[in-house]
Amino acid sequence: MPSDDRVRDALASFRREREAFRAAVDNTVQQVRSYLAKHAVPNGGRSQLVGAELGTFAQGRIDFERFASLFADRQSVDPVTFETMEHALTTLTTLSSSGDDLFVLDVPSGQDLRQTVGSALEEIGRAYGAARVFELSRTGQYRYSTHARSLGSFPFARWNRSERRLTPPLIVAVDGDDVRAGGLEEFLDGSQKIVLLVRGACPPAPLVRLITPGTFVMQCGAVTDLARIGAWGGPGIAAVVDEDAAIFVHDPEAGFHASDRLTVERLPQSPPRNARAGLSVAQQIQELEQLKALAAKPVAVATAAAPAGTPATESTAAASPSAPAPPADPVDKLASWLLSQADLSEVE
Repeated sequence: MPSDDRVRDALASFRREREAFRAAVDNTVQQVRSYLAKHAVPNGGRSQLVGAELGTFAQGRIDFERFASLFADRQSVDPVTFETMEHALTTLTTLSSSGDDLFVLDVPSGQDLRQTVGSALEEIGRAYGAARVFELSRTGQYRYSTHARSLGSFPFARWNRSERRLTPPLIVAVDGDDVRAGGLEEFLDGSQKIVLLVRGACPPAPLVRLITPGTFVMQCGAVTDLARIGAWGGPGIAAVVDEDAAIFVHDPEAGFHASDRLTVERLPQSPPRNARAGLSVAQQIQELEQLKALAAKPVAVATAAAPAGTPATESTAAASPSAPAPPADPVDKLASWLLSQADLSEVE
């Protein structure tokens, strides 16, 4: 984990999301273990399982073999399927014990930001992949050639809608000269949030190209400002930048027009003079101009004609983009989904 005080403070801003994800994975581990204990024990070993479950108090008082016969209707799992389920359990257990290292990453100087973020999400995605493998094995749909790779890595591109709604945030420490935001837009879906803790000077508006109506985008000067993006239920990205960069917030809930959603609190006092993060001076100036253009209030806003008898508020509501609703009960939803596989039809 990067040795940066800002990392600790940023993690605190997303404590609920982190704890919810970990608790959900932990709950899933327990459920998978319970399933294997009840269904994956050979018939000849049922009495030993019953003895272990009942404890030493039952020794000499209960006939374990007879007691186990009461549950003889439970089907054992064949050895190959059992081994596959064990691999899925091992993956889930490993991720469960990863702690905050699962959510925090450091981009080495000169390395690609997008690739580092993508690799981190592949690792987190292994929880989803392992749950899929377990459920496919349990229902007899598992095919090694198609599904085995899900245990090794599970890239964001393969996550379905439920998985993208239930992912934890990423805290990313990165040099200012490596803040190349291009490519990160593919990860801004569902409830995925990415926080960039920028070291040193960076381009003045590196995140402006990521502004879309339903994405929370902010550049701020302090980690304490991250509470705003933490409260947003949809996708978002934030960068904690130095005093030479622009400070702005694009809040999807603030209005219909871009100028309503975007608040620019600070612009650089002087234009950029050096190339940074692979961007020429001209490109950096264009990003600043784009930021100004998005924030500019329109002189007049034309109201689309509505059919006769249609209230103006109804017409406006129909034209407004719908913002993603915050997920409810993330622990229960993730744990339930991991095993129920409501979206199993999306599996390749």
